[in-house]
Amino acid sequence: MRCECTLNDGTPVILRPLHCDDLPACAEFFACCSPRSLYSRYERLRVESPFELAKQLCFADQDTQLAMVGETEIDGLDRVIGIAQLLSDPRHEVAEFAVLVADAWQGLGLGSHFADFSLALAEAWGVERLVAEFLPDNVRLIRIVESRSFKLCRDGSGQVVSAQKLLGERGRDG
Repeated sequence: MRCECTLNDGTPVILRPLHCDDLPACAEFFACCSPRSLYSRYERLRVESPFELAKQLCFADQDTQLAMVGETEIDGLDRVIGIAQLLSDPRHEVAEFAVLVADAWQGLGLGSHFADFSLALAEAWGVERLVAEFLPDNVRLIRIVESRSFKLCRDGSGQVVSAQKLLGERGRDG
């Protein structure tokens, strides 16, 4: 599955599944992400090198994890500018949606395109419920999931926001 989209600034982007040969491009992508963006995605400080993060992503268990890249042409080369993941239990009852966009490309609509693409992939994968967990100051992600009818819940400490959406027949029923 592959999707062509256009960012708010007119940049054409291709969303496609991640392949193991994307390792160098993914390592370059992680190197372009600020510590703040990485913390926002992983909700903890990451000590792994960009290459190790990319390796973990590129060689993940494909039965329970789907990863997608957003790439665009920069200086004549295809460059990864964002990554989204679906992390599922083995029976695909629940999958977690996660997204990371390189700092220079944030605020241009790539996260929204990833959300739509991920919802379509989750439905095709047979996922019953899609969830996301993120920091309360991630206003962009809050807007993205709210506009796609996810239900939001803040934990008692106010440090984490959870979102969930029923998919398939269950999602259409209520």
